[in-house]
Amino acid sequence: MTPRPPTEQQRAAVNASLDELLNAITAHPEWRAPPNPQPTLFYLWDFVNRSKYMLSEYETIKDGRAVEKPQNFTGSVGKGEKAAVSVFSKVCSRTFMVDMMVNDTSGKTAMITGGPRIDFGKRIKDAVKALQDACPEEHVMAGMMG
Repeated sequence: MTPRPPTEQQRAAVNASLDELLNAITAHPEWRAPPNPQPTLFYLWDFVNRSKYMLSEYETIKDGRAVEKPQNFTGSVGKGEKAAVSVFSKVCSRTFMVDMMVNDTSGKTAMITGGPRIDFGKRIKDAVKALQDACPEEHVMAGMMG
C-alpha cells in the first residue's frame, strides 16, 4: 500500500533533521574534508548527503520534471506524485541504515567503510534519533518494502 503524500511540514522536518545530522558529522573532531577524509565519517556524510539530495528533488519529481542527478537514485526515478512519495519513503527508510552505521558495536560499519572504528559521539547519535523521529513510520516501512 502506498502511503499518503507527506505534508510540507513533514518534508521540512526531515530536511532540517538531515541538515542537523550533516552539521553534526562535519563538527565531529575526527572530520576531515576530502581529499583525505576520515573514511567512516565520510561514508556516513556521503550517505546522508545523498538522502538530502533525493529529498530536494521531491517537487521536481512530483511536477514530472527530470531530476538533475539521476545517478543518485536507485533504478528509474519516475514522475508524478506517486513517484515523489516513493522517493520520500526511500529517504525515510535510509534512516534505518544510518542508525545501523552509527550505533554499530560489531565493527561492521568500519568493515563496510574501510575505515577504523569510530565513536560517533552524542551529537551525531542525537541527530540520528531526531531524524528517525521526523520520518513518518509509514514512509520508513514503505521505503524498506521497495
